[in-house]
Amino acid sequence: MDRAKIVDYYIQKIDENGEEFTILEIRRELEKNNVDEEEIRIIVRLVDNELQRRLIDKSTGDRSKEMIWFGGILTSIGLIFTIGTYTGIIKMGNSFLLAYGPILGGLSILFYGRSRRK
Repeated sequence: MDRAKIVDYYIQKIDENGEEFTILEIRRELEKNNVDEEEIRIIVRLVDNELQRRLIDKSTGDRSKEMIWFGGILTSIGLIFTIGTYTGIIKMGNSFLLAYGPILGGLSILFYGRSRRK
């Protein structure tokens, strides 16, 4: 049987059974089917690599959402202060505050989070 099909089979089995189906059980099942030891190592390594890749993708996606939200909030705060002082809602006398630091910083964090998401 093709190695890729075997790996796909075990990935699908792990998806169906969740955490109950472990790498050790994969090894035992392959040994029962008289698969060569070197082939077992390769298959177990490929399955483990796929599971680790999925965990990394999931954690990266969660972190990117946080960065997008933080960047949006920081940009909004900068815009609120800038517009508030310009329109006179926030009294600053005859001048106004241009909060370009939070605006540009927030936009850069927001776009970085969006790029990490893709």
